[in-house]
Amino acid sequence: MEIIIITNNNKVYNFYKETNTTLFYQKKDLIELLEIIKEKIYNGHRLLSDPIFSSLERPENPYKSVAISKIIFEDNRDHQKLIDGAISIAKKIENRKKFYDFKENNLEEYRFIDLNLLSDIIKDMD
Repeated sequence: MEIIIITNNNKVYNFYKETNTTLFYQKKDLIELLEIIKEKIYNGHRLLSDPIFSSLERPENPYKSVAISKIIFEDNRDHQKLIDGAISIAKKIENRKKFYDFKENNLEEYRFIDLNLLSDIIKDMD
């Protein structure tokens, strides 16, 4: 299945840019990235990975990568509800940190975690 990866993680971008359409939004926070994903979903793409779960498990992680369908679907209401719900939940997450709140070695650890989460999801799609 062809996918589009939307990420604010340069490690994910560098890993997948040769094999998948990868949209990299450097320094966008979780809400900003989810709003970009929402636009894609409202244009007919479907969510292929959970847009919020890992952010609930690790709310301190500033990185987020989401896989969406490359194919456009006419009836996409269920996925629109999912992304709207994810944004609503994300806005309620307290103490979300910004990139500048972290030291570089911590950011690298979070990049790696995000890459591994996405890689596991993509492997399960095959």
